[in-house]
Amino acid sequence: MKKILEMQDVFFLVNEEKLLAIDTLDFYKGVHVFLCGTNASGKTLLLKAIAKQIKYRGRINRKEKVEVVFNSSFFLTNSVDDELKYVLLEDDQKELVSLFFKEEELVQNPNQIDDEQKRLLLCCKAFLNKPAIVFMDEVLSLLSKENQHKIFSYAKDAQITLVSVSKNIEEAMDYDYMIVLDKGRVAIEGKTMQVLQEEKILKRLGIGLPFYVDLSIQLKLYGLIDKIYRTKKELVEALWK
Repeated sequence: MKKILEMQDVFFLVNEEKLLAIDTLDFYKGVHVFLCGTNASGKTLLLKAIAKQIKYRGRINRKEKVEVVFNSSFFLTNSVDDELKYVLLEDDQKELVSLFFKEEELVQNPNQIDDEQKRLLLCCKAFLNKPAIVFMDEVLSLLSKENQHKIFSYAKDAQITLVSVSKNIEEAMDYDYMIVLDKGRVAIEGKTMQVLQEEKILKRLGIGLPFYVDLSIQLKLYGLIDKIYRTKKELVEALWK
């Protein structure tokens, strides 16, 4: 697999206390990542380091273009098309914009559109820069299922890797890989289903399990099923066999 971004010995100090301490962490092309942790676990601080918004020590090697989307809701322009610099876009970029906004919505003030549209605007701006990877801080989990599907579909077609930073553990089921932060450090990482089966470690870190994964684990203990299932449909089918 091709590395897009690699981190080594990255840390951030405040009053001699390490609020972020990443020994090594890599992101790969085509491997979508769910990154989670409780409050003050270092999630947003990590993204600020990647976005070069804070001065950190250590090495972050960005091998390809990286975009970081924070859940900000204030824009400096007077219309959506100004925010996107629409008149300067190439044809394929205008097609991207049309996936998320109707023509009549482009003239609206970005500070007056609803929160869902604001988040779509943030995502659209990131995609227009043609990145290899996009980190999103509490953005995807707050979109409707329909718009989440749009984001995933576009990212797949454009070969963009997504990293969603979120507290919503149910969202983890949509991702290939999972990283859990605790006190600014990587506590556990691996393929999503493998990490989710580390129930004791996750609960110690204050991380719950997706409902159907948790239910599967309990039913497996009673011998009613022989594996862990990700969705209601899979679990019901297994129980009715």
